[in-house]
Formats: sequence, structure tokens, C-alpha cells
Amino acid sequence: MTITRVASYEYKNDYLYLIIRQAPEHGPKAYTLCCGIDIRKFDPLCRGTSGICSNPAFKGLQLLRADISAIALKKGATSRPLHYGECMLLSPRGEGWYRESMLLDGVTPKIAREVLAFGVKDLLTKVLTVCAPGTAVPKKLPIPPALQKFIESLEKK
Repeated sequence: MTITRVASYEYKNDYLYLIIRQAPEHGPKAYTLCCGIDIRKFDPLCRGTSGICSNPAFKGLQLLRADISAIALKKGATSRPLHYGECMLLSPRGEGWYRESMLLDGVTPKIAREVLAFGVKDLLTKVLTVCAPGTAVPKKLPIPPALQKFIESLEKK
């Protein structure tokens, strides 16, 4: 049995997570993208901002997949569906999480880091546009606990 070290780029807090992890079993430049949001954590912020079955956090995560695919293509990489089971061990556990996953191929470590930062900011922008209009997303991505405090500060009391 050979143990292979893999690169993993992660951004996690109680509200959201994005993990981009090297996947040599899919090819030398392949990475799995595992991402999710805790719908229940976003509820206090998003409640009453959209219609039934139109949770902005849920929709934001779905749209994030398309945006990340577009960024990957611009950088010469490709994306394709990934069997969700490949993210099960990487993803936070518990109820309330909505998850998405995909495989990115032709990715370098630099692109993986860029996609991670883009993904967090893009998802947050999509959610805040509806749930906290007029709120500016931090230009520089804060560390995960600081972003969590920022989101908590926006919650409707």
C-alpha cells in the first residue's frame, strides 16, 4: 500500500465551507470541489427575503457551481459532475447542510487557491445581494472565523 500526500485547500466556518482537494485517482491535475451551506444558519439572515422554495443561500450554492465551472474554463481547466460520495468524508456533518460537488481537471495549486477565494466571495455576494441588500462583501477574504462573525453581525434580530 502506497500512501500519497495530497494538497487540500479549505475554507470552513459554521455557515459555509469550500474544500478543493487534490484527487490523483482522477488524474495528475484533478481536484475535487466539495462545498456547502448550512441553510439553518442562514435562515435568520434570509427569512422573509424571497418566496417559498427560493432560499437565496440554497440558490446561491447552485449558481456557484456554474460560476466555478466558468472560472475553470477561463483558466484552461474543465469541470464535470462528481459522485457526491467522494465528498462525504470531507464535508461537515449534521442536519441543515446543503451540499454540492464537482471534479475540476487541469488545475494547478495556484488555480485551486484562486477558485477557493473566488468561490467563498461569490457565494457570499449572491446570498447578501438578496438577504442583506447594500452590504458590501469584504474585498479581502477574511479568515473563516472572522467571516462567520461578519455574517452573524448581519442577522435580523
